Amino acid sequence: MPPGLVSWLLEPNSLTQRLKNSFSAPFSVRLEGQGLAKPFLADARQLKQRHQCHALIREVRLEVGEKPLVFARSTLSQKTAHALNELTHLGNKPLGEVIFAYPNLQRLSLDIAKINVNQLKQGIRESIAEQGFIWGRRNTYQINQHVFIVSEFFLPAMYQQ
Repeated sequence: MPPGLVSWLLEPNSLTQRLKNSFSAPFSVRLEGQGLAKPFLADARQLKQRHQCHALIREVRLEVGEKPLVFARSTLSQKTAHALNELTHLGNKPLGEVIFAYPNLQRLSLDIAKINVNQLKQGIRESIAEQGFIWGRRNTYQINQHVFIVSEFFLPAMYQQ
């Protein structure tokens, strides 16, 4: 594991805020896509829904100085998306700014894994072609009894900081 990455993987607070505090260059969110789709099998299990059921998937790149450092994917069941409607219209606004403003936000679990880049979408894979794997974390959060997942994958540019 690259030196210094452990503290990022274990970060208990907003990754967005930590990125903003850690780098002098401007922070931005680039929306890669959002819509209803089948979640990853492990995410469907974590949300206790059938894999065939569609969920709201939002994929973004977290960038500092226009350099992508993190690929993030949020997964909300349709029920959670309806209940937490403000999470469905973020555009290029950071999810972390919204969810960490909730006083009753709870992190139910944190999973850390080294994943094969082939599991990621094509545009992300192209930017990390020189590596066969990357490190990531999956946070399972709850707000008002509504559970959702935020997965964050640390791109090679992050290791070079």
